[in-house]
This record gives sequence, C-alpha cells and structure tokens, in this order.
Amino acid sequence: MKNFRRFNFRAFTIIGTSLLFAFGISATLQAKPEQENTAQPKLGFSVEKMDLTADPRRDFYRYASGNWVDKLVIPNDSVQISNNLLLTNKVSSQLETIAKEASRRSTKVAKGNPLQLVGDFYASGMDEKRITELGVEPLQPIFKEIDAIDSPQSLARTLAGLQIKFDDHIFVGVGINTDTQDRSHYAIYMTDGGLGLNSTDIYVNKANAPILQAYLKFVAENLILAGTPADAAEETANKILEIETRIATKKLTPVEKRDPKNQYVKMPFSKVESLLSNMDMKVYMETLGLPAEGAIIVMEGNSLAEFNLMLKEYSLDDIKAFIRWMVIVKSFAYLTPEFDKPMEAFNMAIYGKIIDSAPRTQKMVMTVRTSLGHPLSQLYVDQYFSANQKKEVESIVARIKKVFHQRLEHKSWLSDTTRKTAIEKLEKAPITVGYPDEWIDQSTIDVRRDDYFGNFIRLNEQSAHRNFALLGQSISLDAFSVAGSTMPIDINAAYNISSNKIEIPAAFLQPPYYTPGADPAVNFCAIGAVIGHEITHGFDSRGRLYDPNGNLRNWWTEKDAAYYVAETEKLVRQANAYEVLPGLRLNGELTSGENLADVGGISLAYEALQGYLKEHPETNKKIDGFTPQQRCFLTWAQLWADKTNEVAQRQSVATNNHSPAAYRIVAPLQHEAGFYQAFDIKPGDAMWLDEKDRVNIW
Repeated sequence: MKNFRRFNFRAFTIIGTSLLFAFGISATLQAKPEQENTAQPKLGFSVEKMDLTADPRRDFYRYASGNWVDKLVIPNDSVQISNNLLLTNKVSSQLETIAKEASRRSTKVAKGNPLQLVGDFYASGMDEKRITELGVEPLQPIFKEIDAIDSPQSLARTLAGLQIKFDDHIFVGVGINTDTQDRSHYAIYMTDGGLGLNSTDIYVNKANAPILQAYLKFVAENLILAGTPADAAEETANKILEIETRIATKKLTPVEKRDPKNQYVKMPFSKVESLLSNMDMKVYMETLGLPAEGAIIVMEGNSLAEFNLMLKEYSLDDIKAFIRWMVIVKSFAYLTPEFDKPMEAFNMAIYGKIIDSAPRTQKMVMTVRTSLGHPLSQLYVDQYFSANQKKEVESIVARIKKVFHQRLEHKSWLSDTTRKTAIEKLEKAPITVGYPDEWIDQSTIDVRRDDYFGNFIRLNEQSAHRNFALLGQSISLDAFSVAGSTMPIDINAAYNISSNKIEIPAAFLQPPYYTPGADPAVNFCAIGAVIGHEITHGFDSRGRLYDPNGNLRNWWTEKDAAYYVAETEKLVRQANAYEVLPGLRLNGELTSGENLADVGGISLAYEALQGYLKEHPETNKKIDGFTPQQRCFLTWAQLWADKTNEVAQRQSVATNNHSPAAYRIVAPLQHEAGFYQAFDIKPGDAMWLDEKDRVNIW
C-alpha cells in the first residue's frame, strides 16, 4: 500500500484511465462494474485459484495462483487486472448506486446535506447534453485572464489565481503543511508544476520516442478542440513538449525523492525571490493570501530555477500557450466528451489496443469521490460498513502491533537508545479503522445541479483556501482525507510519515483483504499482513528517519544505522537481480522501502497467526488439505496476483516504488522461516534463499 502525506502536491497527469496506472499514479483505474466482468474470478482466497500441478518448492507463484492468473482477462477499459481493480469495480458500483439515489433525493433535502452535495454534483455531471452544448465555453474567462498577462506581476497574479481555481499548480505551487523538522507548527512549502506525462523517464529516455510522438499528436488535437487554429496547433504542441522536457530533466528522480533532505530546503523569502526573479513572488503570495516574508521550504529547487530561466528565454506567447495547455488538461473531465477522442487514440498508440472509455456514470463516481470524498464516504459508511467489521479488524490490529512491540523489545542488534525511541514511535502510532471521528464539513459549498464546471471550481477554491488558512493555526490534522489514498471509500491502507499514523479505509475492508468470519489464516495473512506492512513503513528506509512525532530527526546510534543499511542492502541486491521482463530489471533502491514493508507485513502476520492458533487450538486444523500455516502464505500470494499490459509494466517499473506482483508474491516470503517449514523447502530448491541473504531487521 502506498504512503501518504496530508499536504501533497498532487502529481499532474493526463485525465485518462490507462495512464493513471502506467505512470505510477496512485489513483485507481476505472473499469466497468464488477457484475459485467462475469469471466473474472471472485475475490478472496480459494483453492480453486491454485495450480496443484506446480511444485511450491520450484514455483510458488504458479502453485499458489496459477489457475487464477490463467483465467484473468485484462478488461478493454484497462491495462491491468488485479484484486485492487476488481474490488474497486465493486465499490464503484456501490458508490454509483448511492450517487444515483442521492441525485433523486437531493432536491428534497437541505442545502449542504451530504445527499444534496453528492446528488446535485452527480446530476450536474450526468447532464451530458448541456455539457456538450457548452463545449469549451467554461474556459473562455480563464483564457482571457491568461491572454492578459503582460508583466511579471500579472503572470504571478494569474498563476496564483489558477492555483486557487484548480487547487493545483502550474509551473509553481505553494501549500501549507506541518514543518518536516518540527511538526508543532505549520510551514509554507513550495514546489514546481507537474508534467503532462507523469514520468520523467518518458521525456529523457530515447526508447520512449514513439510515445512522445503520439503525445505531440494528442496535445495538438486537444489544443484544436480548445480553440487553437489547426495550422498553429502542431507548432504549439512542439513548444509545449520542449518546455515539459526541460522541466523533466531538472526534477528529482524517484530514487532522489526517497531521501527527504532533497525535498526540504528551507530558505528566506528573499532567496525565493532570487530563485524566481522573473516572476513577482510578492504578488504571487499576496494573491494566495499568504505572507511574502519569513522562510519557505522548497521541494524542487532545480526545476523552479529552470522555470525561471524559461521565463526569460521563451516568448510571453509561448509561456501563455503552456499555461493554457495546463488549464485544458486540468479541465478535461469537466468539459465536452469530445475530449475523450484524443485520449482513445493516444492509448491506442501506446498500448496497441483500444481502451474502452468507462461509462459516464462511473466517470462521475470517480469525480464525486475526488471532490466530495467525505460527504460520499458518509453515505457509503452508513450503508455498507458495519460496527462489527470495524471491531474485528481492530482486534487484528492489536495483535499485529503487539507482535511488533515484542520484537522491538528483543531484537539483539538494537542498542537501548535506539530501541527506546523505536518503541515510543510504535506506541505513539495510532491505527484507525474505517472512517474519521469527525467529517470534513463541505456544507457551505454552493453545489448546483446545472453547473458542472462551476461546481468543480468552487470545490477546488474551498479546498485551496482551507489549506492556506492553516498557516499560523494550531495543528489540526484531517483524518481519512487524502483522495485516492485514505478516503473511507478508497481501496488502500496507508502510513502517514508526517503524523506517524496509519489509516485503513472502510471500503478496503472486504474480500480479498478482509472477509468477515473467514478462516483466521486468511484474514491474518491478508488484512493482518497489510497492517504489518503499514507498521513497517514507519521503520523502513525512509520512515526510520522520522521520530515518534513525525519530525525529520536522526534518532539512531551510528552502529545501529550501519547494521540497518547493511541489512536493507540485501533487499536491494535481491530486487536488482530480478528480471521483470526481458532486459528489464527491478530498481532495488527505488523499491527497497516497499519490499521491506512486504517482508515485515507477512512476517508479523504469520507470527500473530501462530499466537492466535495457540489461543484457539480448535482453529489449528487443515482445510481443503492445507494447514493454517500453508493457507497463510497461499493467501498472501493470491492477494497480489495480477496481469498487466507489457508497455504499462515497463513504464511502471521506471517510476513505481512498488515491485510487480510476481515479485511481491514470492520475494518477501523468502525471508520468513515459516514459509520454508510450511512447504518443506530445502537448500537447492528454486524457492530457497540462503540464510545469509535473508534480511533480519524487524
């Protein structure tokens, strides 16, 4: 599962289902409702998914899930099929039911009620006839503002205004979050703008030239739809790609981003003004309602410096053209469906297949869940999440956390000093299940049934102003609030490195991750392993750099740190040796954090299961011929089995800090002694990993 931060400069990506996965974005792929994918196997552990003709000692991946993988079919509207996608489809269908019912009832409830907010927003987006008739008219006032840019002051004012309108950034962005080195107060952060293609590798790797050619055509076609004359669109597209490429070459690489020091450069405002000397930063900050003074934490200094150079080197018309392009991309989903056509052609050029567009009902569900996550989550929790589910998962949480606590107490390699702080960090880490105690209040937003684009802008503006208002206030962190990661309707679980807390959303707590009343081995090694994975993130190669309060602080003795690094190098070497596809190997340094979390997750789950079986000996029995220990590891393997388009897989490996499914299924198990015992794996077997190569940290 992915880590999250409360304030997160959102990755900028083309609004397209396949691109979201391929370029490593955390948003979930859209597909048709689950009931339409009748050929796909059901969710949850099943012996029927195994290939019993395979030898678990030689190919555990095949043995555990081969029959299921054989039957998996990548849908026409995706580049992947996985448990996550299948569960997302199920939840999307549930949310669609909720949204449709809300739209029928929204005119009969008080304004600001979750039913009114969800229902009227959904209805406004379903009015396809009106949206089509409007075309790109909603963008015209914004284009006029951009056209009027004629000075460093008006440029700053316009870019700041656009950040508020879209709650996102173009070229430069500012936001409020707790100070990485002192979580007791809020600080101002600054970063660069995003890219049309959310992978720097695509811009700089010559092997991706065909993708860039398809992208140029995609940009030109969208510019024409937005009003650029056809004879100028191609030239403008080339200039846009040139600008994006320059930004891409200066952005931190995925590996560089793993070192938090690279994204924490505190500088006085006067230095920020020098960094961006070709734009009036005082005007920019004042437009946002923030002080043009004090210190600012800069996250992407090299990219911002490149932007400053481009302001001087490019004509004002080129800069305006790029800003217009950014506005178009951020607005795709809220404009005429004509914008779907260039995306379909682009997908075909990349993946060699036509990727069906999701039904408009499902697109609207995604839009509502992004902009009105808490009101929609309230309705979802009321209908689909029980108090009993919450209670049962919390009992597993307590067991997993207890096992980790015991390990911290007894790990011989830890010094007393490091051990004491590690235990404190674990004890201070709350693990919350389902939904927040207090919902974010969006009742004052004017959501209208006949103004889809206007609703989008007003929701963005409220979110942006809410963030800016945090500066100078006492610390108050929203729970379950990161869209696409920790909303109660998200299929995910996440560790927040800045607040040292873990959240497990309600929608996630169903098969295959959690099955009420299921065999303990299945639940412990599915949801229990996920919980252990997230706990381990607090002590992985990044998480260990933060103290119990979430501050970036070295609390390790030199000897302990050296041991830790040496052990994690085993994971780096193991991953580097793995060939994902012919000629394509994993990046061990990029994936080391997630790989360690996988090792910790299954190991903690297995030990917690063993403890449960001792307390409940009646459950320590074979089912379908398999012991609880065997069912544990089989459950883990089936959890991650998937099929992915080859092109998407190659793009993901370049930037994604999660390893591919085939690796996640086997590699973590090879560090757990119980795995070898459960399947009688011996030295010389393909699944055997020498003990000297097994990681021994947590």
